[in-house]
Amino acid sequence: MLLTSILPCDGKSLLSAAGFCCLLICPPGLAESAQDEQQQRPQQETVPQGREALSFYPITEQAEIEKNRLSDQAIAYPANPVSRLSPLLEFGDDFLGRGPIKPGIKTPFEQMLQPTFLLYGQFRSALQSYDAEGKDIVQWSTRLDLHGDVKLSGTERIVFSLRPLDNDKGEDTGFTFSPDGGEDNWHDQTNGKLTQLFFEGEIGEIFPRLDPSDSKTWDIGFSVGRQELKVQDGILLNDTFDALGITRNSLIARGLPNLRLTALYGWHDIDNPFADVTSPSRLFGLLSQADTAWDNSLDLDMVYVDNDNSANAWYLGLGSTQRIGMINSTFRINTEIPLDEDNSTLSKGTLVTAELSGGFAHSDDLWYFNSFLSFDDFSSAARSRDGGVPLANIGMLFSPVGMGQYGVPLGDSIEDTYGAVAGYQHFFGGIGSQFIVELAARSSMKSQQKRDAVGVGLRYQKSLSRQTLIRFDTFFAVKEKQQSAKGVRLEWLLKF
Repeated sequence: MLLTSILPCDGKSLLSAAGFCCLLICPPGLAESAQDEQQQRPQQETVPQGREALSFYPITEQAEIEKNRLSDQAIAYPANPVSRLSPLLEFGDDFLGRGPIKPGIKTPFEQMLQPTFLLYGQFRSALQSYDAEGKDIVQWSTRLDLHGDVKLSGTERIVFSLRPLDNDKGEDTGFTFSPDGGEDNWHDQTNGKLTQLFFEGEIGEIFPRLDPSDSKTWDIGFSVGRQELKVQDGILLNDTFDALGITRNSLIARGLPNLRLTALYGWHDIDNPFADVTSPSRLFGLLSQADTAWDNSLDLDMVYVDNDNSANAWYLGLGSTQRIGMINSTFRINTEIPLDEDNSTLSKGTLVTAELSGGFAHSDDLWYFNSFLSFDDFSSAARSRDGGVPLANIGMLFSPVGMGQYGVPLGDSIEDTYGAVAGYQHFFGGIGSQFIVELAARSSMKSQQKRDAVGVGLRYQKSLSRQTLIRFDTFFAVKEKQQSAKGVRLEWLLKF
């Protein structure tokens, strides 16, 4: 046989053959002797894995311990270090710094705390002109976003935010010039109101005794306080309100190598300027995100809003992000289902969006093509007043700038409409200077609504330093049964 010509017929060689039975190729007597030899061999030692491997073959001789001990001397990195950008204010260990870490503080629960504090943010100043929707405005606007991060450990921190130059009604500190020769107007909206204040942490890290070996299911994260939340890329939910969120991450199910579940409860300052609801509301949500065996990420979110005036509704969202060949793609469907369809304070509707983007060979330039289809009149479960329409992330012409009275070029109602956005982003000699041109169009599925519009937008931005940049925006749009809209603005931004 071919098998016997390849394998020599002795017991030791046959026992080392990959799974072949020696009874098929050797005489019975030789097979029995091989089995006896196999039974006399000691069982193979199991190689430990995970934490057990830490004590595998421990070193006991002092000379060997000293030989393998890590040195206390700092060794210079062979490359020239990049200078660190310091936050506006910091205490404790340097953020992204080098050198020894200060000793921590052990809590009664045996958690090690290493407190640090960072104060960072950005300042924006813009001169802008907006002519649309029956108003012609020329103004200088400012905005300051400050964020404080009290880091207690790697998983626990307290975060607060302020916007001391503008308020939640979209009014900011600046100067409005009257284009008709009337009276100029200085407006001061300085304030000390906190826009965010929340604590986040992880139960398993706060109470290490619950799981000393880190092998149980106590890796439960949570956050509580006033915080900004965005769901379905800001389509289903985009607001800042008082909320409690509890998250279980790294769950594994069949076909889902990683699953994250979040239970959400919101109880105060839930806002939606597109719904005629003024009474207090409460928000309940179950949010899930999963990586799948089909090489995509799925988002399935359910939100229920309970209102004192019976303006109650379900908000459901499903999204999928994946690569199709060389194209990045995201598809989403979001729907609003009021429990009482006769309640005029709420609308109902479904919004379908598709986002495609990609690059060019031998170039850093990017292209994108996004489209949407809206049935009835969809609105978000909660939306801040400066968050724009639910299509704010689909393109520049649907997105607010977040400063002053500069409007959204195509930010009208999306009731029974469809549209698309096509854009091209070009980089000049690196990422420090870039130019974006975008063309967008929208139309109504009902001819009597007269909401057809088309617009073009341009943006150029250039970094002046590692912390500052300038940005120039302009647009022109033509809307059915309305006057043409146009705008131009120049912004200076400082990050710290």
